[in-house]
Amino acid sequence: MKNNNSMGNDLTEKVPYKHFLWIMRTTFILLFTCVFCSMAEIGHTQNARVTINKRNSTLREVLNEIEKQTDYLFIYNNEVNTNEKVSVRAKQEAVSSVLNALLKNKDIDYSMEGNHIILSVCDKIVNELGEIGTTIIQQQKKQITGKITDEQGESIIGANIVEVGTTNGTITDMDGNFTLQVENDASIQVSYIGYLEQTVNVSNQSNINLILIEDTQALEEVVVVGYGVQRRASVTGSVASIQASDITSAKTASVTNALAGKLPGLRAVQRSGAPGDDAASIDIRGYGNALIIVDGIERDFNQIDANDIESISILKDASAAVYGFKGANGVILVTTKKGQQGKAKIDYTGYYGFQKITRYPKLMNGYEYALLYNEAQQNLGVNAPFSDEDLTKFQQGIGTTDWFNETVRNTMPQMYHNVSVSGGSEKVKYFFSFGLTDQEGMYKSNDYNFQRYNVRSNINAEITKSLTVDLQLSGRLDSRQKPYEAEPLTRSIQMARPIYSIYANDNPDYWQVPGDKGNPIHLSEIDNVGYSNRDRRVFNGAISFNWKIPWLQGLSAKAMLAYDFTNTNNKNWYKEYYEYLYDASTDTYNIAGSHTISELTAKNENYFKPTQQYSLNYNNEFGSHDISALLLWELYNDRTEWVEAYRQFSISAIDQINAGDKVNINNGGNASVSAHQGFVGRFNYAYASKYLAELSFRYDGSYKFAPEKRWGFFPAISLGWRVSEESFFKEKFENVENLKLRGSYGKIGDEGDFAAYQYLSGYTYPNGNYVLGSGGLSNGAKDKGMPNLNLTWYESTTLNVGFETSVNQGLLSLEFDYFHRNREGLLATRLLTLPTTFGKSLPQENLNSDNTKGFEIVLGHRNKISDFTYDIKGNFSATRSSYGHVERAESANMYDNWRNNTNDRFKSISWGKKVLGQFQSYEDILNSPIQDGNGNKSLMPGDLKYQDWNNDGIIDGKDDQPIGHGDNPWMYYGLNLFGSYKNIDVTLFFQGAAGHEVFTSGDFMDPFIQQGLGNGLNLWMDRWHREDPSDPYSNWISGFMPALRPAGFQANTSNNTWTMQKASYLRLKTLEVGYSFSDNWIKGVGLEKLRLYVNSFNLLTFTNNTGIMKYMDPENSNGHFRYYPQMKTFNFGINLTF
Repeated sequence: MKNNNSMGNDLTEKVPYKHFLWIMRTTFILLFTCVFCSMAEIGHTQNARVTINKRNSTLREVLNEIEKQTDYLFIYNNEVNTNEKVSVRAKQEAVSSVLNALLKNKDIDYSMEGNHIILSVCDKIVNELGEIGTTIIQQQKKQITGKITDEQGESIIGANIVEVGTTNGTITDMDGNFTLQVENDASIQVSYIGYLEQTVNVSNQSNINLILIEDTQALEEVVVVGYGVQRRASVTGSVASIQASDITSAKTASVTNALAGKLPGLRAVQRSGAPGDDAASIDIRGYGNALIIVDGIERDFNQIDANDIESISILKDASAAVYGFKGANGVILVTTKKGQQGKAKIDYTGYYGFQKITRYPKLMNGYEYALLYNEAQQNLGVNAPFSDEDLTKFQQGIGTTDWFNETVRNTMPQMYHNVSVSGGSEKVKYFFSFGLTDQEGMYKSNDYNFQRYNVRSNINAEITKSLTVDLQLSGRLDSRQKPYEAEPLTRSIQMARPIYSIYANDNPDYWQVPGDKGNPIHLSEIDNVGYSNRDRRVFNGAISFNWKIPWLQGLSAKAMLAYDFTNTNNKNWYKEYYEYLYDASTDTYNIAGSHTISELTAKNENYFKPTQQYSLNYNNEFGSHDISALLLWELYNDRTEWVEAYRQFSISAIDQINAGDKVNINNGGNASVSAHQGFVGRFNYAYASKYLAELSFRYDGSYKFAPEKRWGFFPAISLGWRVSEESFFKEKFENVENLKLRGSYGKIGDEGDFAAYQYLSGYTYPNGNYVLGSGGLSNGAKDKGMPNLNLTWYESTTLNVGFETSVNQGLLSLEFDYFHRNREGLLATRLLTLPTTFGKSLPQENLNSDNTKGFEIVLGHRNKISDFTYDIKGNFSATRSSYGHVERAESANMYDNWRNNTNDRFKSISWGKKVLGQFQSYEDILNSPIQDGNGNKSLMPGDLKYQDWNNDGIIDGKDDQPIGHGDNPWMYYGLNLFGSYKNIDVTLFFQGAAGHEVFTSGDFMDPFIQQGLGNGLNLWMDRWHREDPSDPYSNWISGFMPALRPAGFQANTSNNTWTMQKASYLRLKTLEVGYSFSDNWIKGVGLEKLRLYVNSFNLLTFTNNTGIMKYMDPENSNGHFRYYPQMKTFNFGINLTF
């Protein structure tokens, strides 16, 4: 990395680094304390004593009492009879002594593994062969061993291993291992609650390692919902979720790119591949910007380390109403990882890889440029500017430059590392992680790059049996560096003529000006033109107290306090530089491009947000009745303050504000605050797990409105019916373990993004500058306009109906949702004619409306065939939005009403002309409607031929018609394929979108950029042209592109069906192949898990293979091709667990 010629950082830049180091030190101390406490807890547990006095109680009741008085947890299967009556009397006796007395003369053994006590049935040989004294003949047996793990490779403790047809069995130990004596031709049955049962024949095996697959129905999977969690079987809203493994399979710096296509209803489009700025824009069902909640607090999640995330859920319907106005567009809930009870575990994940451009059009080389520029001039009857000798020289590469290849490298490296430590006892659990991301840009100067450091600490401590405390701390430092001219650099490459060399007269002391923009190689280096740097420091902290209120079963209270701080420092150093053209006649280098004085703009912005949440939760069961309730009060305010300074530099030796000139200076700054409160209520009821209901409300208050309009009440209701739990259904469809019908309806308010305090009259200050006397410019004030005391929330009513079902333990699953959202009260200003003496502007009012509707479908299939396990899941969603009422002036006529009245029309309609084809001859041109305003005299064969929409014989704006849907897709789809065979696993994920277009207009249709000031695409080699360009009477040869002109042709550049490209696509978003080493090998080197993998992101892209779409990334929306292209990556990685 090159230096920025900086002599050091000022005080404002130093302090946040110290804060960041303080966060890391504090987190390390807390982690050390947790590990120490965990070890102390384990030591204490092993010496636990109990006092028990029970007569004629069941064994289960005694075991429960031991668990209450100690940190022990009993593990046993159904073979252990815990209903047997026992009596015990002990005072401060060791647990082992109590168990010895309890289990004496019983067919139950026990073993103590840390905090776990494992009960098992004693091995017996059952013989019923006749009379006493009969000789017992035992068949020859063999010993088998093995290990049972889950799909993530974690050991399963207490799994049941039973020889089929016998009572002979055992359970797995703390590491998931087991040993069992069985018959030579026996089969064993492996089971564990929450997992699908497996049966394996062991005739030819002595070591058996099995992976159990989760039975989501049996598990009653818990999903994160608003301000809590629910069993998936009980959820009545439209909620989708993914787990950690699905998120981390996409090796990308931004989590948003990993979500594309994986959650039905979540729409993600990546417009750029720039390091640090390559996040996808995301929304839910096309509603707009979704609310992001991380661990219960509104936060950004673009730059969260993916390996810190446990799960992501999205709330898509009225279930988001509990988040009030900020949840009006849906909610994304991110839950980070927490510590689990057990020994300390160290996980390392890392990969190294490289990036390549997915697609980008090829520009003309020097020979092609000169050849086509000659032809363009000759098409207008002008002599060719380049001679045959020039063309021969250019064809040999003499005096030419491939500006793209000279500026952009073929591959760009990236790397990622994450280390986490987790574990704990029953009393204290901890999770700590540190991550590093390094991403380099595409320029050969290596001056465009991004680095990010993430640190996180999540700690849970049980203070008493009824009080727990959660402490969550996280910090992030990210830095993006790029040349000052980096953003328009792709334009500079496009504008650089390939017949110019890098240096004027090939003299390295003088950079050449190759077009109407600067030299892209020169501009790509920080040392030449300066830099545009951004540093962000983020701290997120939260502490919550959870109290199980003792006098009412199921009642608990929670208080959470959070504080977020973000510091952003932007520093733009624009250096003085010069570029030249060489005049051979005078042997001089003339300045032709320059930035004549150095400039520095420095901006420092701080964001502060404290949040408080206080809640009461109630959960209880009364026979077949399951009831839960929530009352929550939330309040938060945020403050943003920034200062900015600008200086010019006659001497640009030091890039610091205080070294700048004392003239032409500019300073600025501002601060803004906001405050909100909300009361939340939710009531859930389930009867016999069949009939489900949820009622919720949010009473929100906003600072933006007048006191009388400040508060809004927003209720929601959702209902569900688990048909699969009905007896009549079970009898007929016993293979269907879940069929649930559900629906929801709710009203959500939104304060919008409009300005606050519009209910006040007065003046805006400062606003504008005025000259008063001889003192120079003074700040002025401007009348705010008419106030609106009635301005208030706009309201969204959402309807969602759907069903979900699964058959044969997940062998087949299906989900479907239909949704409709209607918004009323959107802001607009009345269009009235006011007298000039009125003196004020009209206020904004709640006038407009719109609606969105669509559907989603998810289909899944999973199975296990011998050692092969696979899982297939696909999703498809379609969304269309339309205007309702749109405030507008009265239509002047029928045409104006048809063309410009958007009331009750779809949004994102693209207007333009329909192209019938290309003119085939001059006769075709003369017999067609006039489209150039000059009797078609300027047209040539190959030009676009438009439809005369209104049949008036003239092609003009009145022939525009709806031709497309805009550049945002309205259909999204994804397909995830996973398979594993023994130690090998493969993941393929396809993602795509459809129903959108991109217009390739402007300079794309003007390859020489106004009389040869720039370069065009190589695609122009396939064009309409004369057989002999110098002979105006020679035959025309057809091609894909129109005929050339030096300055393009305006009639060909309008929005039309020819320049509009269908941008539907399907991507192989993720391909990963991994190999997990067997336990026999890794245990010997002190490892618990070792997995190697290769991975690719955006590997393949399938689109319409005609025209420009072959060269353009389908997620790009820039028809001029002046953007930082999207990237595909190739990575080699490792997962380690110690």
